[in-house]
Amino acid sequence: MSIEKIFSKQPSEKYPIAIDYTNEIPIGTSLVSATGAAFDLTRNASDPTVLVSATGVVSGAQASLRVQAGQHGDKYKITFTTYLSDGSILEDDVIMEILAE
Repeated sequence: MSIEKIFSKQPSEKYPIAIDYTNEIPIGTSLVSATGAAFDLTRNASDPTVLVSATGVVSGAQASLRVQAGQHGDKYKITFTTYLSDGSILEDDVIMEILAE
């Protein structure tokens, strides 16, 4: 699917980020669940500490994850894996940039 967004945050901020699939999923299909993974692009390593939980929240046509922490100046790829009622699986990336000091 590959909806890509880029956003910036401070290391101390903690809040939800979401992907809206309203116009992306087939009629009669719904979101069932979502999971997330984080990869530090600067250090080239997995970093689950920037997610509050790897389990996402589904509400209607939106899947969300809560982000937190991060190292000043680093970029992270947050990958959403979203499961649909018809057995389809969607995977989308969001780039999170942590503001430099």
